[in-house]
Amino acid sequence: MSSSKFIKFILSTIIILFVVLFSLFFLYVYKDYETTETAIEYADVSKRVEEIKPITISENTEESKILEIEPTTQPIQEENNQQDINKFYYNQIDSYSKLIYDSLDNQKENLKKSETINLPNEISEVLENGTDSSMEAIFSIAMNAFEYDNPDIFYLDGSKLVLFYERDIFGNYSFYLKNSEEYSNYLIDGFNSEQDIEQAQNEIQKTVQEIKNEIDKLNNNNDKILYIHDWLVNNVKYDETLSKTNRNSIYGAFVEREVTCGGYAKAFKYLVDELNINCIIIQGKATSENGTENHAWNYVELNNNWYGVDCTWDDPIIIGEGGYIPRDTYYKYYLKGQNVFNYDHEPFDTFFGTNLKLNYPELSINDY
Repeated sequence: MSSSKFIKFILSTIIILFVVLFSLFFLYVYKDYETTETAIEYADVSKRVEEIKPITISENTEESKILEIEPTTQPIQEENNQQDINKFYYNQIDSYSKLIYDSLDNQKENLKKSETINLPNEISEVLENGTDSSMEAIFSIAMNAFEYDNPDIFYLDGSKLVLFYERDIFGNYSFYLKNSEEYSNYLIDGFNSEQDIEQAQNEIQKTVQEIKNEIDKLNNNNDKILYIHDWLVNNVKYDETLSKTNRNSIYGAFVEREVTCGGYAKAFKYLVDELNINCIIIQGKATSENGTENHAWNYVELNNNWYGVDCTWDDPIIIGEGGYIPRDTYYKYYLKGQNVFNYDHEPFDTFFGTNLKLNYPELSINDY
């Protein structure tokens, strides 16, 4: 081999080695720089808002810290049609929270399988322009809005669901939701598969269809709403032990028949939604003879006016030697206007532990 060819061979070898070493170094740096982080755990309001009844006092739960978020919400429309009101909370949340909500809404089937939920990269702007607390706020807002707009999603345990994000060397983000490491899925305890959930849905629909068959015999919306109210009062009991896994869901109401106020409110909304009547779930403070605690109830629209309904507090409780609260108390909180209802029910003015203001429909001054 001539000296010139040898030199070229050496140079070529050096260049190849340099390229290989540089590539390995680049991959090392890239892998080192690429991060996967647990951004936020869901601030599960339903775990903190312990429901109450007038004759019992559950433990007071501590208020969560106020999460700061930029006021980028779109105001609720003055004319609420059925499509809008079924997304009452969606209509009030900020644009970034809507991106998370939409992802959950569009991947409902994947939720039953506890699969990873991919999120739009646009929410990276929250991290770039804000802080982790801002990300916590939009995540918590989206999750709570989704839960209270969609009572049919009874199988999701938001406390097991975590938002992760990855960032590569070029600064590109990817976001997704999946179960936290200590859990095998993000389903409510007792549901471990899509088959479990579909069986539960069939059980729910069996009861719901029986109720609808009776409702179809009625002629006007007031009678139909009254039937729903009475069915819940007569067939569901309050979980005074606060121990039932499904106490805050429609499965607890329609199948297990034992819930707390969140379960009553979600079941009421679920059935009223079936009638194409506007109905929303309200969370706030309620005051009884035993004090003031966190509570959940409903607002329902009838003949272009809004009224309060609290099935929980209308459900009579067994007292003493088989006694019970007299029958007329069944309707103390049925289709009540603000003169009665607002006396002891006060909705939260901000959204689930954030500084985001809520805009509720105004109740009729008079009862129905």
